[in-house]
Amino acid sequence: MIPYMLAKLETQILRSMAFQKEGDYSAALDGYEQAFDALYFYERLGYKQETDSLWRQVLEVQTSPALVLFFHGLIQYHRRHYRSAAEAASSAILLNPDAAFQYFLLARALTVLEDYSGAQVAYELLHAIVPNTTIKQEGLLSIECEQEMPGCDYYAWLQCFHEWLKPAIYVEIGLGGGRSLSLAGPGTKAIGIDPFQGDWAKLNFVCPHGPATLFPLTSDDFFEHYDMRAVMERESFDLGFIDGLHLFEQVLKDFINLERYARKDSVILIHDCLPIVPIIAERERCTNFWTGDVWRIIPCLKAFRPDLKLMTIPTKPSGLGVVTNLDATSTVLSDNYDDIVSYYLALRCPENFAQRRGVCSAGSTDKEYIKEQFCRKQE
Repeated sequence: MIPYMLAKLETQILRSMAFQKEGDYSAALDGYEQAFDALYFYERLGYKQETDSLWRQVLEVQTSPALVLFFHGLIQYHRRHYRSAAEAASSAILLNPDAAFQYFLLARALTVLEDYSGAQVAYELLHAIVPNTTIKQEGLLSIECEQEMPGCDYYAWLQCFHEWLKPAIYVEIGLGGGRSLSLAGPGTKAIGIDPFQGDWAKLNFVCPHGPATLFPLTSDDFFEHYDMRAVMERESFDLGFIDGLHLFEQVLKDFINLERYARKDSVILIHDCLPIVPIIAERERCTNFWTGDVWRIIPCLKAFRPDLKLMTIPTKPSGLGVVTNLDATSTVLSDNYDDIVSYYLALRCPENFAQRRGVCSAGSTDKEYIKEQFCRKQE
């Protein structure tokens, strides 16, 4: 399966090269970035010869020294060599100070390096070149995320839960490019549900221990038409992850449906429970980075299901809810679904981040504490 993915990434890179040649840098860079992120994943799995060949192809077609430096920096950024990425972007800017995308790369690298003032300057210079975009505003949000939620991102936390729980069954709702689904370890049967991305032709990542079972359906359709126990070949799952449609009422449905197949010590993770600013938590998407109103699920569960054990890990970019002490027989949420939705849709997202942390039960980022509190197997 991995050779298939690498061949698909090569096709994606060739498509980006064609966009670049036509002058459509927006489409080109979008494709490059998605491919580069996946290439680093496969490089770490031991496919360095194959990934090096693809990196090289990109560099060899560049038509100016500035572009060579920029793409070298972009590759280094995705390989997590942030200092090298920043140096390459700075050099590219010296050669061609009018290319906005070079400042974007520099700003992102400096943000990760915690040079926030340098990143802000880079975003200001970018904005001067392309003033009619929201890139600067989005970039400043990313800086705020790093400042308010330092440490590892939610993918690293997902990896921790896989290592701690070693789940026999892992269920994921909402797949994106497949990166989170690929974190399943050996011995884990992974199940992925997504109406748009539930197809290997649309994913860039595959678990090295064996491909997941995919269902190209909405989560509602999946739970209506499939016997989850038959799909799992077990009575219950060990770890679930909800990252589908970013609307409160759908997240609530997904939680209700998953809990029916949980044990008391199963764990459900919910992405996007701690928005960095209220605008990204609007129900109507008006920013590139968008959490929707998923945050409402935490105060809802606290109020209607006090038997649950839950918290939100304040991890970038938008928090990760953790719920255990589940009860497959509970009907409280389903019995009161309409009233719950009506009530919580009227709840306003707090303006202050400290208030949002409180409402969303943001807690510790101490890994030993979280492992002890949420990953203890019931006897």
